[in-house]
Amino acid sequence: MSYYFKHNYVFSDHGLQRACERLKLNRENTFEAKEHCMKLIDKSTYEFETSNHIYIKIAKTELFFVVNKTNNLIITVTQMSVSKQLEVIEKNL
Repeated sequence: MSYYFKHNYVFSDHGLQRACERLKLNRENTFEAKEHCMKLIDKSTYEFETSNHIYIKIAKTELFFVVNKTNNLIITVTQMSVSKQLEVIEKNL
């Protein structure tokens, strides 16, 4: 009997491409890149939510995974300053 672990999140093609570019994972294959990203998400200590998205911070950077709340789809990886975070949160109050 074997056990397969399934992550809570899935990647869009764009999301995986952005993760590879911004995290400098271009040399890794798709499976290794996804696993690396999932480890970063698991280790994250900061996240915030809006009505449609979850923003998960990557430690020691200003990069965030942007996740669609409806289907747990990682849409992109983007850089967000503190002021940009506040702006996003204020728009969704």
